[in-house]
Amino acid sequence: MKKFGILIGKLILLGAVCVLLYHGIFYFLWEWDKGPNAYSHAYQKALLLQYHALKDPEREEEIIIFGSSYVPFGIDTQTIEERTGEKTQILGVEASIGIPYLIDVLYDTAKPGDTIIYMLGKSNWSNEDFMTISAALESDKELLTKYWESRGDTIKFHKNLMIWRKMYALLAAGPIETVRSHISDKEQVYDLSSFDERGNMTVERAGTLISTDISPTDSLIFEDMETETLDALNEFSAWCKERDITFVIAYSMFIEGSIAQSEEELDLYCEQMEDYMDADFIGTLDEMLLPVEYFYNHMAHLNSEGARIYSERLADAIMEYRAGE
Repeated sequence: MKKFGILIGKLILLGAVCVLLYHGIFYFLWEWDKGPNAYSHAYQKALLLQYHALKDPEREEEIIIFGSSYVPFGIDTQTIEERTGEKTQILGVEASIGIPYLIDVLYDTAKPGDTIIYMLGKSNWSNEDFMTISAALESDKELLTKYWESRGDTIKFHKNLMIWRKMYALLAAGPIETVRSHISDKEQVYDLSSFDERGNMTVERAGTLISTDISPTDSLIFEDMETETLDALNEFSAWCKERDITFVIAYSMFIEGSIAQSEEELDLYCEQMEDYMDADFIGTLDEMLLPVEYFYNHMAHLNSEGARIYSERLADAIMEYRAGE
């Protein structure tokens, strides 16, 4: 009986040591100020650059354009600044960051006089990836902790994944990149070095990597949009109105000839969207259709020339809207 009691005591002690070790590893990898950074070159880190640029207390009133990956792929801030005479900032990296979190960023950083534009694409979902955002904010412990706290108990269900993913990144990412760079010296699009602090994709994206054989297979249907995200945008719009911030919505880019619906059906989609949203729309859907040769590696990603053309059209829509206010 005594030996059994000793065994139970040892098992309890071993369990306590394992729990302490588990929490210690997580603290070392994610919470300690001097802990290792595994995602220093990850393209998701562009979110942190954008956050800091928007949070700068010295920044001027500016145009802020946010949304999913089609925003950094589709916006050229220099083009918009030249046509509007106003500084422009991109907020957005990829769909897994989720529109609700980008709205949270704007609640924290927008200031009176800003003009905020949401680019409405098909990827308006609120499916944020907790790991992706944590990796993006990794080196800023204050922002990282703030994000975790804003998501309640979510952190508890991701600790195992976050430990293993970060250990993998620390141990394997370097060797893998070394091998890749020996195989190809092509500049990487999906790397932090491809972005500047304004959110621009500074890497030149030439040509079209998707099929140019376009057929009308896509559709834009109001019922397919996630109303949870639309409602969050409407709440944000009301918040902006109370603070002298202009909030408007623009249609994102689509490939000419890819939409299967009739003109009447597209008109209905636009009418339903504009009726549901508590914000003005700038430009029209037709104005944001571009030939496939201006797209890069995805049906919603423009190449560098396409981004300049779309940005010209968006800038003209901004100026037309302001002239009519």
